[in-house]
Amino acid sequence: MNCLILENKQSDLCSVIESCGVNATYSTLDNALHTDLTLFDAYIVLACGKVLDPRFRIRLENEVAKGKRLFTEGLNSWDGIYSGEPADTTRMRLVAVAQPDEGGIPGLTVGDLLDDGSNTEMCPWCTVPGFKPLLVYRDHIIAHKHWNADAEEIMKDSLPALWKIGENVMMCSFVLHNFVRARFAPQQSWRCLIEYIAEWITGSKPSAYPEPPVRFCSEDLSDEDTFEKCRKEALDRGIEWLRAFLTDDGEGGIKEGLRHEIDCNGLQKTADAVRNDCSGESAGAFLFYGTVFGDSEYLDYSKNLFDFIFDCMQIRGGRLDGMMRWTHTAWQVCYQDDVARAILPALFNCLFLKNDEKMPNIRKALDFLVKTTARDGCRVARTDGPQLTEEKMSELAREEHGRPSAHYNAYYHAALLLAYKCCGDQTYYDVACRGLEYMMSLYPETGREQSETEEMCRLVFPLAVLYYVSKDKKHLDMLHRVTDDLIKLKHPFGGFCEWDTGYKAHYSRESRGECSLLAENGDPVADLLYSNNWLPLGFAFAYHATGDEKFGALWRDTVKFFINCQIISDDPKINGSWCRAFDMDSAEVYGCPHDIGWAAKCSETGWTDAEIMMGMMLPDIIKKSGSDGK
Repeated sequence: MNCLILENKQSDLCSVIESCGVNATYSTLDNALHTDLTLFDAYIVLACGKVLDPRFRIRLENEVAKGKRLFTEGLNSWDGIYSGEPADTTRMRLVAVAQPDEGGIPGLTVGDLLDDGSNTEMCPWCTVPGFKPLLVYRDHIIAHKHWNADAEEIMKDSLPALWKIGENVMMCSFVLHNFVRARFAPQQSWRCLIEYIAEWITGSKPSAYPEPPVRFCSEDLSDEDTFEKCRKEALDRGIEWLRAFLTDDGEGGIKEGLRHEIDCNGLQKTADAVRNDCSGESAGAFLFYGTVFGDSEYLDYSKNLFDFIFDCMQIRGGRLDGMMRWTHTAWQVCYQDDVARAILPALFNCLFLKNDEKMPNIRKALDFLVKTTARDGCRVARTDGPQLTEEKMSELAREEHGRPSAHYNAYYHAALLLAYKCCGDQTYYDVACRGLEYMMSLYPETGREQSETEEMCRLVFPLAVLYYVSKDKKHLDMLHRVTDDLIKLKHPFGGFCEWDTGYKAHYSRESRGECSLLAENGDPVADLLYSNNWLPLGFAFAYHATGDEKFGALWRDTVKFFINCQIISDDPKINGSWCRAFDMDSAEVYGCPHDIGWAAKCSETGWTDAEIMMGMMLPDIIKKSGSDGK
């Protein structure tokens, strides 16, 4: 079979087509004007947003009229169909609308979902006789891999994505030719689709499929030596990924990481914001790595980052004295959770490594937060400097209740408790104890942001620190209660599933802004930005505080999970990172793409990678220090 492929020679689709045993000829649209089309049995036009030269189009129409097959991708006009301007598909979902036994795609049933990243599509204005849809685009579907709806409901308010016209024309409105490079998911569903298209065009099944750019650890981690070897390899990859985002070796902080948008050619956008929390957390990862493995270069990065967050990102003097800035643009915005995560590594430095150089700065940061904390020990979600007058600060301190959310307040409490351990300021202990006890009096009905799972994961470390400081059995009981509830959500792959009883979280399901990964309770999705990422540190500290092997085993299992879901790739931009969403059934990066800023495939220097690595190394820091921190 002879096949003419126009425009994209080096693509994933073309490699699949060639594996079908065809004789492929490649040409540009301009050169095709002078090509003898009668020599070919099928035609593939990969020319998103382009229009065929009328002289070429007439000749191609004549060949297709003979029954030869034509596949087009994003072509602006064919037959009586023409389209509008290219549009972005981010947060749209592709949905199957035909059953296999009704001319649909083998392996996909009506309602199956496919995600195509930050893609481009050319929506047709109209249809023609013989038009049969196979896939459509729908906005904001609340489902993980399958939408439980019939074809009629799916077609309402939908946009055509893939369709047939008669028996020998198939058209696609979006760019799919680099489906592997662009990390379309779920992988098995895309494989079904691509193999169907290839066989439809060529009449033969493909014999090869491109290797994905992302792979994962496949070793058996039950053996102690293998576990330690793979843990070190994961840390080596992770720390090198983190280092790539440093600004001037950390003197200018660190960039946020990678955004979730991956374009149709596999290019992922960088999140260029310099954030205080990411910088402080990354300082902790470099500090731990440099200490554990005796590498002064990483200790230098850590020192630079600590200097940055306290010298550049902390206000000195005036009514906002001590306030730590959020980002290099949100210059007078303060989230206490972000402050806490920025300074916790400096507190670990003091507690375990006996370096208290930054304690005066830490105390100023915490004193500012305490001054604007409600009587229950919790703060509001955030404060903005321009509105934070002396009167407003006094008003916040007089309020009976702040926001009883672990997302916003629990790590603030942990920072207060560790600072109390380091300097003995009773106020820090009193505020933290009140806040955590108040939240636990409401638990599990705390102020959820992303999910109930997130709240549980966020409470493990602070409650472990509370017991570590107080040695009060009621605080130990709190820690066990939250941990036991969390264990109920553990997936056989090793992570903890997103769950939200009653779907009450602020950003759960229906949110059109920031959005939880959770579609339905029971979905096998782990969140590595808001939930699971806190657990290596939490379980490690809980084991240190209690000596209970229950927490030691949980730490080990969680570290195994993160070894197994870390990205391994020949692409240094992603090698060693962890993405936000991980499907634990199919063992791939995949989850609800709705979040406007931090969707399924984002990778954060702070929040995710640095937090995970600190948790993976905390037992080594404790052992290396020769001190129990007490």
